Amino acid sequence: MKRYLYIIILSVFAASCGNNKTIKIPKDILTPDSMVEVITDVHLLQASQRMNMIIDSSDTGNFTSFNYVWKKHHLTVTEYKKNLDFYTHNPAILDSIYEKVLNNLSKQKAVLQGKLTPKKH
Repeated sequence: MKRYLYIIILSVFAASCGNNKTIKIPKDILTPDSMVEVITDVHLLQASQRMNMIIDSSDTGNFTSFNYVWKKHHLTVTEYKKNLDFYTHNPAILDSIYEKVLNNLSKQKAVLQGKLTPKKH
């Protein structure tokens, strides 16, 4: 009998630890997958700035400009900040987004190092 009581208590504890609260993403917020693409591009742009490289060929040397990223993803700076703020206040989702961002950046690094062939669109 003690064994069954122990299993029941353990099951209740495990169920209470689960995340039953699902977070509803508002309509004016990018999906997590879209946010992965935006953040990946932001990090690539920041890295290129640190290396004094130009990603956007129309860039006239203003390395502080993120216009390339905003145009590519049809965003404004304000919209980006609003999306980032939403995900920052939802760390579980932001964590999963950054796992994918790191995966994207690792794949792109491997392509640049010649270890993978680029994916054709």
